[in-house]
Order: sequence, then C-alpha cells, then structure tokens
Amino acid sequence: MKKMTKRLLTFLLILVLSISIFDAQECKVQFERKGCIKTNRVVYHTQIANNRDSHSVVFTGKQVNWGNYQKSLQELIGECANRASKHGIAFAVGDYNQCWIATDEQNYNISFENQWQKSDGCIGHDFTKCVSSKHNLCAGGIGSQYVYFIGHQQNQTVDGKWGNWTSFTKCSKSCGVGFQTRSRICNKPKCGGKSCQGFSTESQQCNVQDCPVDGKWGNWTSYGPCTKSCGGGFQIRSRACDNPPQKYGGKDCLGRATENRTCNSQNCPVNGRYGNWTSFRSCTKSCGGGSQSRSRSCNNPAPKYGGKACVGSATDSRACNTQNCPINGKWGSWSGYGSCNKKCGTGSQTRTRSCNNPSPKYNGASCSGSSQQSRNCNTHSCYSGYMEFKTCEGSSRNVDCGSGKVIKLQDYFWGRTSKSYCRSGVDWFWSTSCRGGHGRIANRCHNRQSCKLEANNSWMNDDPCWGTPKYAWVKYRCYQSPY
Repeated sequence: MKKMTKRLLTFLLILVLSISIFDAQECKVQFERKGCIKTNRVVYHTQIANNRDSHSVVFTGKQVNWGNYQKSLQELIGECANRASKHGIAFAVGDYNQCWIATDEQNYNISFENQWQKSDGCIGHDFTKCVSSKHNLCAGGIGSQYVYFIGHQQNQTVDGKWGNWTSFTKCSKSCGVGFQTRSRICNKPKCGGKSCQGFSTESQQCNVQDCPVDGKWGNWTSYGPCTKSCGGGFQIRSRACDNPPQKYGGKDCLGRATENRTCNSQNCPVNGRYGNWTSFRSCTKSCGGGSQSRSRSCNNPAPKYGGKACVGSATDSRACNTQNCPINGKWGSWSGYGSCNKKCGTGSQTRTRSCNNPSPKYNGASCSGSSQQSRNCNTHSCYSGYMEFKTCEGSSRNVDCGSGKVIKLQDYFWGRTSKSYCRSGVDWFWSTSCRGGHGRIANRCHNRQSCKLEANNSWMNDDPCWGTPKYAWVKYRCYQSPY
C-alpha cells in the first residue's frame, strides 16, 4: 500500500511540473479587410478563437476587456490571423469576440460577392458603426460578421524541441524505496508551432530494497480466567512479537511468549439455601386490601467458608380481602359557562359539573341531580334593517357594514327603470326598461364587509341601454353570521 501511494505521488508531481509554453504573438500574418456580411455559418462554420469563454478549447488565453475593447480586438484578430493561416484563406469576427474560419476559396467568393449577404451591423473598437476611414479593425455584432482575407500564406510555425536530460539526482533514501529525478527544457515554439510532447521531468525508484526490522515484544495481555473458582487453579497471559514484528531479515524477539500463575487456592465456599415456607397468617383487613405473611429459614444448608447467604427474602406476603369498600359519589364544582353557540339570533351556552368529589366506586351510590345547566345568550337579531341607495352615472358610492358583518344584497341593477331619478339629456330618449351589471355588483359587494361601487359602464362591464343616462340601484342589509 505504501509503495502504491509513493508511485501515485510521483505521477502527480510529474503532471504538475510538465508545463509547456506557447506564444502566438511573435508571428505576424498579413490579412486584408473585406467587409461586413450577415452571419454565414455555412462558409464560416468552424470556430477557431474567442476571448470570452475561458472554458472553451479555442480560448485565446486573454479575457476580453470591455473597458479597453480596442486592445482586446487587436489581440483577438492577431490570434485569429495566426490560427487561420494554417488551414484557411479567410476568417470572420462575429458576436463581438469570436472567430470562425473559411477553408474553401470558391465558397468564400460566392458568399462574399452575393449582395444579399452584405450587412451594416458591424462595429469598430468604440462600439459605433464600422467605417473604413475611422476604424482600422472591425467586428461583427449579433447576426453579422466582419471578414478578413489572408489567402494562402507560407506556414512559419516553429515546433518546440526538447533539450538534453540532466543527470538523475541523488536517491532520497538508502533503503525502503527512494526516488531520484531528472529534467529537460523545451525550446520555445513559435508562430503556432506545436509544444514539445511528453514530460519535462521524470522520476525513477532507487534503493528499493526494504530496510531490516528487528522484532520487539508487545504488551502482556491481562491474565485469563482461572481454571477453577476455588481449591487451586492457574491462569495464563501472553504477548506477541509485533511491536514491530520481525521483517526483512531483522532479529526475532527473545524470551517466552506466555507465562502462568496459581489462583483461587482458598477452600470452596458453601452457599446457603432456604428451608420450607411456614403457613400464611390471618389477613389484616376485612375489605379494601389487607395482607398476610409467612417466613422461612436459611438452613438447608446454612452458608459456610465464605459462601453466599440465601438469595431472596426470608419473609413473604400476599394481598387478601382485596375487594374495595363502597364509595358514594359527590358532585364537584360547576365549570364556567362555555362559549355561545351563536353570535346572534339567540344561542345557548352550557356549564357542567362532574360526579368526582369523589366518584362513586365499588358499588357506591351515584350523584343525584343533573350534570349540566344551560342558559340563553346573544339574543340580539343577526340582521339589520334593509337599506337602499341610487347612484347616478359618473359618480361612486362606498358601502361599509363594519367589523364582523358582511353585505347581503337583496336586489340591485345598473340601468334605468324610472324617469324620476338622475334626469339629464333629452327626456324622450330615456329608456325605462333596462337592467344590467348584476355580475360585477355581486362580485364586488356581496358577502364583503365593504365595497366601493362605481356607476359607469367600464366598472360595471356592461351597457344595458346605450345612450340613456343610467344609475346604479342597490338594496341590502348588514348581516352578522350566528356561527
């Protein structure tokens, strides 16, 4: 297990130290500005760089700085040109900070020469519309891409190469598995060249032979149980050569692994036992629970030589005449009156008493009389008198029954049934047979403590007689629930 742990640590050390460096900014690739087109993922379908998503495999390594977008755009386009020069003839910058590559010159020409593909949605480094006389570099926004043409340029990449290994270091241990390491340096790759493959350091085991370990005795165990409880026995204890055990050619422990001693040499004791019980004596009570007792002696045999006394009591008792004496019941105090079962309209409330002072028991007489009393309560009426009102069109009315009461509508409408109210306009144009607004008035007022009634078509959500001056009429009363 220790060997496996050491090997794992070595492997992790190698991974940490194996770091290569890539610097694409030393390369300069020439490119030509072409213009702004609508996003075309058919020609530009492969993303080669971005400076926004650090988890992306094509992340440039430098996060976009929106406060200095000009510098971020220069760095991104330079990196895009380097990467695109290896496999394509053009690249496009879209979504403000992402690059795609075009690898097919014919498709590139067709897509770019198509007038329908052109766009004016590209921006410069100052986030204004891209203008060639104002901006050196541009990028596409949402739904657009700015195209740069690079053609077929000579690949100037320089791959990294390993230098020579150093000598192995001195072994870390003289025995018991040590380690020694050596290292090498990767000459710096340039212009998108490949980094060195493999590790910059390596380790190997050395002095793998185990170190000798001499054995040493562990602690003695406690003595085991005696072979006899009396009359002379013996007991044993032991120890193990495991502190540590002998290993890898070390010396074994010296001495005996076990030892014994005598024990329990005293005479064996004789434990006492009880003789027979006597007969039970007379009961102490005639009812209500009495008792009667009996006894025995510790003489069959008596205890000797330190033997135990008899276990258990020398006397015994049992209940007798356990039938209870009769107890007559008596009433306890009345409770307070309970809550009224109605809030109005005459309810009742009750109080009770229990036959428990004391309760009748054992065939005693029960309490005489009733266990409860009732009386009337909340005798006032639940309803108030009927009230009604009329509200002309264009005005409003508040209705409030007060705490604990709700509005109960008797009759109501929105319209006109009489020429005597809310007179306005031309008399002959009035209608006296229109009623509406029932649903809205009921929803807003019925079974509510209060409501505000607006006399207009919008609030009523109804116009039962168009052009006729209308009014709202409501008949109601306030109601307090009896429950």
